[in-house]
Amino acid sequence: MAVIDCDAHVEEGLETWDYLPPGFERQRPFPVQFPDDTVFGAHNAAWVIDYKIRLYGGTPTIMKRALQKGADIGVQELTDIEGRIAAMAEAGIDKQVVFPTIWQGPVAENPELEAALASSWNTFMATQCAKSDGRLFFAAVVPYRRPDLAVAELRRVKERGGAAGIYTHGIPWDMPLSNPAFMPIYEEAARLGLPILIHTGSTSPTLRHMAEPYPRPDRQQFPQTNPYSGGLNQVIYGFWQLMDSGAMDRFPDLRVVILEIGCDWTPWIVKGLRERKHTRIDDWLGDRIFVSCAVGDDLSYVVDRLGDDFLVTASDFPHGDAFREDHLAEELDRRGDLSAATIDKILTVNPQRAFTALR
Repeated sequence: MAVIDCDAHVEEGLETWDYLPPGFERQRPFPVQFPDDTVFGAHNAAWVIDYKIRLYGGTPTIMKRALQKGADIGVQELTDIEGRIAAMAEAGIDKQVVFPTIWQGPVAENPELEAALASSWNTFMATQCAKSDGRLFFAAVVPYRRPDLAVAELRRVKERGGAAGIYTHGIPWDMPLSNPAFMPIYEEAARLGLPILIHTGSTSPTLRHMAEPYPRPDRQQFPQTNPYSGGLNQVIYGFWQLMDSGAMDRFPDLRVVILEIGCDWTPWIVKGLRERKHTRIDDWLGDRIFVSCAVGDDLSYVVDRLGDDFLVTASDFPHGDAFREDHLAEELDRRGDLSAATIDKILTVNPQRAFTALR
């Protein structure tokens, strides 16, 4: 049984930006560090990009928090591929799909700069994943505000190799995933065999502004425990909008994977989609729609109602939040309520159906 980790991360370092297109060198991101006795605590560093401070999670790795994750900096940054593979082996993981960290929030208001940053990030990831002997893949980043550039970038990353899917949020730049302007992106994704990967995070300036008044006692870097956060609400909204967009019917090869919000919500949402006359939702589960579960989810309930063909799982490594799980196979087996066949589907069979690049 091959264990496939469908959502790990890179903590971006300076080398991430070594591949900026000509003309953007002076706009390259650079890190700044804060005193560690301020309200930022161990998250005492940030990126300066497009004239603003960007502090999303554990990047840049000069922050104190990076030393608290039990992984060397090169392993976090993917500059040490041998070390990363060794960490995977220790956790019993055969393959990983690696997501960004810096794109948990708005990276640049300038859409052309954002496209240049995405290009550099994708090239860095393709370069590093190519050194892994088929163990590492990445979720490509594209500029949703420029669908023409996004389509061109999809073609470029597909040709370079290593891309497993397309990273997105539930509301990219205040636009729903049902936005007709996104249809060329979905069409090209379907043609290239790259699933749409709806992940936590928020590039919605409006919702981030609405969250600013909330106190930040526990998560200094940005408001997380509030109704407008980048977690469950936005991801489910994005999934619902994508289902209502007609893209699944228009592009029969389009696939979707929902990540880092668990799977307990799926029976309720699927019931709602059935009531909205999305009569093919049950056919699509496990064929074109997949959901990453957490090892502590109510999996018996979900499997009883929807089956086990659509579930995958993830480690969130090297992040240090509630979704981090370093030993996926052991923890799923330790539950005691899942059959060996179901565990095999979650860890191996279903991820291979979701991500054609991993087959």
